[in-house]
Amino acid sequence: MVATTPVVVKKTKSSVSLPIKIENIMKEWLKKYSKITEAAKKRGLNESDTSNIINDMLGEVFGFDKFFDVTTEYKIRGQYADYGVKIDDKLIFLIEIKAICVPLNENHIFQAASYASTEGVEWVVLTNLEEWRIYHLSFGSRIDQELVVQFNLIEEGKSVKIFDKASCLHKEGIKKGLLKKLWTNKVALSEGNLKKVLFGKPIVNAIRRELSKITGVKIGENDVTELLTKLFENKNTCSK
Repeated sequence: MVATTPVVVKKTKSSVSLPIKIENIMKEWLKKYSKITEAAKKRGLNESDTSNIINDMLGEVFGFDKFFDVTTEYKIRGQYADYGVKIDDKLIFLIEIKAICVPLNENHIFQAASYASTEGVEWVVLTNLEEWRIYHLSFGSRIDQELVVQFNLIEEGKSVKIFDKASCLHKEGIKKGLLKKLWTNKVALSEGNLKKVLFGKPIVNAIRRELSKITGVKIGENDVTELLTKLFENKNTCSK
């Protein structure tokens, strides 16, 4: 299963963050690579040339050592992922790359996910240089892929807001747990957990009281739960 709603990343005072020096360097490199990406798209670079730029980004933007942290054509049981990225010799995520003019789609993630499941890796990055999608994988009877973060290097590259999304891929950001925090936030705010809260007696009774206050009508518990159910059904219908 692939979920396509990424986490909305908002920086707060209590958020884990990168050191200011790294933050400033990363923001400058993101601006530079935004321009490079625009030029690459105009030239219609092939997958190999797109990959070369991404390899440079892993070092200059995301702080990885290209010689010791990054493995190109990462071998997994006779198959190859485009990149395997390590921290302290531990494989953290795989990268699946497409040529810059190839629009990303859900089918592209399946092959990388199968590679990652073989290695027990929870994170896969799918990118064509312009668009970046970061997926979390859960392993059970099947592999579930959840889109956690996505950003567009051309459309957002010159905005400081892209840093809040891209910083979770920085080597120091991963060490500080930014990726893990994004995932735990997504799980906490899942539809299932939201339903548990909204359909719980404290919230249902609070809604009944407020509706009674503004309408003067006594509202039953079943009336509220039925209304909430319809709201969720309408939301799911509209999102398809």
